[in-house]
Amino acid sequence: MINGHGDDIHNYANVRINFSSNIYAGFSHQGLYEHLKKSMHLITSYPEPSPLSLEKSLAEFHGVSCNEIMVTNGATEAIYLIARAFHDYHPVIPQPTFSEYADACREATTVPDAFPSGRPSLLTWLCNPNNPTGHVIPKQRLLHDIASHPADIFVIDSSYAAYTDQDTPSALDIVSHDNAIMLCSMTKDYGVPGLRLGYIIANSRLLERVNSQRMPWSVNTLAIEAGKYLIAHCVEFQFPLATLLAERQRMEEEIHEIGILTSHSDSHMLLCQLPNGSARELKDYLANHHGILIRDASNFPTLTQQHFRIAVQTPDDNNQLISALKNYKSVNCK
Repeated sequence: MINGHGDDIHNYANVRINFSSNIYAGFSHQGLYEHLKKSMHLITSYPEPSPLSLEKSLAEFHGVSCNEIMVTNGATEAIYLIARAFHDYHPVIPQPTFSEYADACREATTVPDAFPSGRPSLLTWLCNPNNPTGHVIPKQRLLHDIASHPADIFVIDSSYAAYTDQDTPSALDIVSHDNAIMLCSMTKDYGVPGLRLGYIIANSRLLERVNSQRMPWSVNTLAIEAGKYLIAHCVEFQFPLATLLAERQRMEEEIHEIGILTSHSDSHMLLCQLPNGSARELKDYLANHHGILIRDASNFPTLTQQHFRIAVQTPDDNNQLISALKNYKSVNCK
């Protein structure tokens, strides 16, 4: 899906507060900017065909081998590579969740109608924490399911793992299994969506199959340099998780008091449902009258025209959203 994701700030004028993106916006990237200025001369040469230098840094960071890490052009490229690599597996995608899993599988899957054994091997996609609900699958339950189904492949999208205090599988947990793949996102961890940096963690056998689908030079030179800088300076990018989660809990309660339904979340994002009207109308009202952008979630499968999603921001930003929602309700109920 090219269009229809969140963070479509380009469609509105004068947006001041962005609740549509699930990325924490409070980092200072000044050091990264200065580093990239000094690296600009590198753009006159081709990047590494495979970003081995960044993979080495990430492998050391996670305590795994270099052949258990594969850097991609954002987690989205990783999703499409995995779908192609395991095109003969039957995809299982619990809904609602990120749309690219289904899109990638529709493009790649060639599963036959009948199987000699009577049961296909499954390729199960699990976003953990899930987008848009924020729910987390308990770690031990997830690892038990992986171990109990050795013929199936489990893709665990951990792009939002840094946004929850719940226990989630580690890199070492994943590489110790022959049927588990983890997706990670430097975009989410460091607040750099424009760089398009993601990576896959899996044991070498699985990753070799995914690597066979890779295009050369998919990660550009400046993104590689930025990734190495961010890993080396990771202590500078610790966001206030406790504050974000406390704010999400407060927002759950205050939005519910307005008369808008909320779904329990284990992360910083919150799925909401209007009692009437449409999320699209609410989104336009908030953007045009208050400079606030939310995510219209009506295009997630199984959700309705009344669903929208937010990712909590600063307490002041959150208070402005609550005030704007109250205004919308008063105008809408006249």
